[in-house]
Amino acid sequence: MFRQKITRRLLGVMGIAVLLIGLSAWKLDYFEINKQLDIFTNLFREVNLYYVDETEPDALMEDAINDMLKELDPYTVYIPEDDVENFRIQQTGQYGGIGSTIRTIGDYVAIDQPYKGYAADKAGLKSGDLIISVDGKSMKGATPSDMSNLLKGSPGSVVKLEIERYGERQMVELKREEIQVKSVPYYGMIDDVTGYVVLRSFTDKASPEIKAAITDLKRNHGMKSLVLDLRGNPGGLLSEAINVANLFIPKNTEVVSTRGRLPELDQVYRTLNDPFDTEMPLTVLIDRGSASASEIVAGTIQDLDRGIVIGQRSFGKGLVQQSRPLSYGAQVKITIAKYYTPSGRCIQAINYAERNEDGSVARIPDSLRTAFETANGRTVLDGGGIDPDVAVDPDKVSGVLYSLVVKGLLFEYATKYVQSHPQLPSPSEFALTKGEYDDFLHFLSDKEYHYVTETEKVIERLEKAAEREGYNEALNSEIASLKAAYEDRKEDDIEVYKTQIRQLLEREIIGRYYYEEGEIEFMLRNDPEIEEALMVLRDRAKYDQLLSPQN
Repeated sequence: MFRQKITRRLLGVMGIAVLLIGLSAWKLDYFEINKQLDIFTNLFREVNLYYVDETEPDALMEDAINDMLKELDPYTVYIPEDDVENFRIQQTGQYGGIGSTIRTIGDYVAIDQPYKGYAADKAGLKSGDLIISVDGKSMKGATPSDMSNLLKGSPGSVVKLEIERYGERQMVELKREEIQVKSVPYYGMIDDVTGYVVLRSFTDKASPEIKAAITDLKRNHGMKSLVLDLRGNPGGLLSEAINVANLFIPKNTEVVSTRGRLPELDQVYRTLNDPFDTEMPLTVLIDRGSASASEIVAGTIQDLDRGIVIGQRSFGKGLVQQSRPLSYGAQVKITIAKYYTPSGRCIQAINYAERNEDGSVARIPDSLRTAFETANGRTVLDGGGIDPDVAVDPDKVSGVLYSLVVKGLLFEYATKYVQSHPQLPSPSEFALTKGEYDDFLHFLSDKEYHYVTETEKVIERLEKAAEREGYNEALNSEIASLKAAYEDRKEDDIEVYKTQIRQLLEREIIGRYYYEEGEIEFMLRNDPEIEEALMVLRDRAKYDQLLSPQN
């Protein structure tokens, strides 16, 4: 078994190396590559045979592979056989399991949120349920990854969970199902004529789900304009980015082109189908979490002047990956090309080929970004993500809110709240009363949620600098006064940031009753980007002006 594991890992490394040779044979020295492979093979064998302490060949090999690929970019990665299924799930959103997200609470993994209508939901599992055992095996100390692997399985197979809810334990038997995570978790009307569609990921079901949503909104709800929400969407399949863009632009229109080291990787991708609607006013929401396929769609809509992009500058991932099979069921995902939007710009924000002396990388500075033109002659820039046509400053998450979320205290209180509230008003109506929010503050009174702010870090640096430069005695009293004043102010954070804390707590509670769909509907009540989109869509003159060149 020892030798078999070594052989499998070694074949994985050699497979990657040979694949890389094949992809760039015209530039690489075959003799030098074979020489280095021979050295590595001998070195690996000698180390494992003669090192003074017992080695772990699997760990050594995995580190060698990952460190090698890390020198290229974060997206070129080795996928061991055990992880191939998870990689497939990312692309399709489909797997066999119970249908729930999970998270750690204390020593156990808990149900985070069941997917509506799937096995966990039908069996009555609730957010906050601790999973004590799976098929009789204790889960104390298990990680979410461990738990995920145990809960997944062939559709139709049975898994027995022992759960703990409000201090009481019970057994629950579930039959695993084929789970299809929705690419569109929510759609609806946000006023009498404006539709709203959220796209969370570009799986192979993305374009059919969006088409079904906008067809329903137009035929049955009177939609005359649309807000497409790509915020936080990390991307996915290139083919689906093209298909989604195709819904709003004519057939045979260029959406994206790719350019790689090999001529056969230079491709131009055009729309293949008749569009859904090429005239309906359209806004696309993006933020710093919108990447890859999201940027292709937003960039195409912007370059073709088909709609207005609103929000914050996107992530800036203009690299194309392709998965390649290796020996023994493993795969390698390799960056093979860069993609370019219809105007000819590449929005990749980091050039991984040019590194600083310490090996770090930096974003391309704005001063080095090149100007391109949209179909109407508007100026757009490459090299740093998609800049929105209408910028909306994001809400800054306070240190206290961040700590409450990370410590799981909003989640914990929501679980407690549900115990005494069997029903809840609709997401469009629900709000915590003053008494209920005061109860939350009382709940926090004996909880630990320490956090460090930027101000705190600056004061600490000032204190160290004063000591280092010999000013500490002269400034001790002033620094002490500053720290005391800061601590007094920090104690008020829970009140100062009450609005954002309360909103996120209400969202957490709503999710227990109305799932992710209800959370999204609730957040629409106070969303600056949505408000900006509605202002643009309601003012046709402003809409047209934004799509015209600025003199």
